Amino acid sequence: MNKIKFGSIEILGYIGGLIWIAVILLRNLSFSDNFICLFFLGILPNLGAAWAMTMFSKWILLFVCKQDYSIKKHCMICFGIAILAFASELIHDSFLNSPFDIYDMMITIIAQLIVFFVPIVTKDKYFKNYA
Repeated sequence: MNKIKFGSIEILGYIGGLIWIAVILLRNLSFSDNFICLFFLGILPNLGAAWAMTMFSKWILLFVCKQDYSIKKHCMICFGIAILAFASELIHDSFLNSPFDIYDMMITIIAQLIVFFVPIVTKDKYFKNYA
């Protein structure tokens, strides 16, 4: 069985999971009616979910599909998660009578840019090639 190579995607994925769990728990406390706190409690799950989904997608590719992980596949995963977030916003807007939230999309795109560029800049060793 392959061991999980712990790199920057895993670090960001675990941080994202912790952010997501913390925000879900803090929303029930309603400790503040401050607009800034409510704003961050609204957008931070998107950041956390984007990072965690990138990590889980990497694991599926490595351990379920038994494929090597490359920068090209990393780019496709990051782009795919951004497209899924956009589709989710469109579904909420069209069918659930919830307005399209541009801030959710912006934080998702920022999160995907971070999780895309950090492993490349740090030259994580789990990439099979840098081509």
